Amino acid sequence: MKKSNLIKLSTLLLSASFYLTGCGASSGFGTETGIVSKLSSDEISGLLFMREEEELARDLYIDIYDKKGLNTFKNISEKAETKHAEAIRVLLQRYGIDDPSTGSHNTYNDQDLQGLYNQLFSNAIGSDDLAALRVGAFVEETDIRDINHYKSLVSDEHQDIISTYDNLLCGSRNHLRAFVGQIEGLTGVDYVTQVSELDAEVQEILNTPREKCGRG
Repeated sequence: MKKSNLIKLSTLLLSASFYLTGCGASSGFGTETGIVSKLSSDEISGLLFMREEEELARDLYIDIYDKKGLNTFKNISEKAETKHAEAIRVLLQRYGIDDPSTGSHNTYNDQDLQGLYNQLFSNAIGSDDLAALRVGAFVEETDIRDINHYKSLVSDEHQDIISTYDNLLCGSRNHLRAFVGQIEGLTGVDYVTQVSELDAEVQEILNTPREKCGRG
């Protein structure tokens, strides 16, 4: 590799490390030498999908807050979802993958995600606060399911991707706890998992305390 290219690669990796560290994610590289290795098609698909799914959560929560004024949505969007979307963007940049983000609020290249945003936003604002909070909990359950799936497809040599997914999972677990706490406060009954395949995992999450997510 030419010296000029090595300098460019080093600069890129240092920049990525800075952003991921700010999100509580690992700054480790694909190999011990810092030379990133080629990703599989499954690994690439996962990063592309999760980039827009994290943007969806950010946009949806901002829009629900604007309509409902529920501070939980604002806090999660500003403090976490924006950083999560950025953490995935940094990985895309590191591995030379084009960013699928449209750059426009609540607009997505993945049409399934576009349809999901439209439906969830309609559900959240068309009823009472409980419906909006249930949408938030559903998004977090869905996020947990999807991150677990794509993490399972990542090679062990790509610890930077695994660590980022772990950080996103930790955030989603905390967000789910926050939404469920408010839901149960309003209903007075135990929360029922919305993504049925995750019932055991969700119940375990709800029976454990809030996590620090990479803050030591």
